Amino acid sequence: MTLNTALPLDTLIPLLDQAKCSMEEMLGLLKEEQEFLIGNQLDQLMSLTQKKQSTALEAEQAGLALSHFFAKQGLSPNSDISAWFSTQLPSALIEWQALIETSRQASAFNSSNGKLIETRQHLINAFMQQLLEASHNSPLYSPDGKLTALPQGQRRDTA
Repeated sequence: MTLNTALPLDTLIPLLDQAKCSMEEMLGLLKEEQEFLIGNQLDQLMSLTQKKQSTALEAEQAGLALSHFFAKQGLSPNSDISAWFSTQLPSALIEWQALIETSRQASAFNSSNGKLIETRQHLINAFMQQLLEASHNSPLYSPDGKLTALPQGQRRDTA
């Protein structure tokens, strides 16, 4: 005699809802992050980062719960879950497809935001390198922090 370890199908709907809500929230935060990156709003980015981290953790936990459910149904990670929904729970197929689409969009925004951050970092590094090279040829700032184009040691404000 073998025991059926599959979880009841009615336990899937709350798991699917939680995963979908988490990913929708994550997508919203990623869109907001992109606006802040483009607008160079660093203070808002800092506070958003904490929200994003906690939402990412929630989304990951919801995804793990779904994976666990499907594993208990005998499905591997490479299985065609949409086909499974079509035969086992067709009423939830639309929700599953919405989750997949939201996840795809979140991934695209996350990738795009990462490229924006990388580009910004590259530009800042290039600017700092130019500033450093220029200051070796002709110091731009005196030791007391004043802007100067005079050779080091000379001051404009002496009479």
